[in-house]
Amino acid sequence: MKKILISLFLGITLFASASETVYVTSKGKKYHITKFCKSLSKSKNIKAVKISDVGGRGPCKICY
Repeated sequence: MKKILISLFLGITLFASASETVYVTSKGKKYHITKFCKSLSKSKNIKAVKISDVGGRGPCKICY
């Protein structure tokens, strides 16, 4: 029973992270959990994308 619960939890976690919305800019090298991140304050073109679509960008050190 414990293995089933762990497997279910991991499956839900992986599904949630695959469909999570993050924010990027066209020239930026990081992705952000919120469009109100301090490092995005001067950005004009912020796009919402799925985390699976961020490409080679890494997570922002401020908001992640």
